[in-house]
Amino acid sequence: METNKILSYLGLAAASRTAVTGTELVLSEVRRGKKGVCVLMSSDVSERTAKQITDKCTFYKVPLIKLACDMYEVGKRTGKKHPVAAAAVTNPSLTRQILKCTEDNEV
Repeated sequence: METNKILSYLGLAAASRTAVTGTELVLSEVRRGKKGVCVLMSSDVSERTAKQITDKCTFYKVPLIKLACDMYEVGKRTGKKHPVAAAAVTNPSLTRQILKCTEDNEV
């Protein structure tokens, strides 16, 4: 998985205001059930938060990508000064590019 490339796409989504950050906002975006949404989760979230996000994404069939970076890096890439546990990309074309990055390196 190309974490740096995915984080670059996340930065583009944040710049174009098609990224939602924060656990509660991400969960509400997943509940909407819109097509073309994917969720990015940092590697150091708590077990409770990871379970919440994983369960919602599984139930609503939203792609979930567990990143190999911490919350501070995700926050930095989205333009926040605080750590971000999860972010949702709502732009369908950016979502396709992110999913392509995860598929290319799977064995």
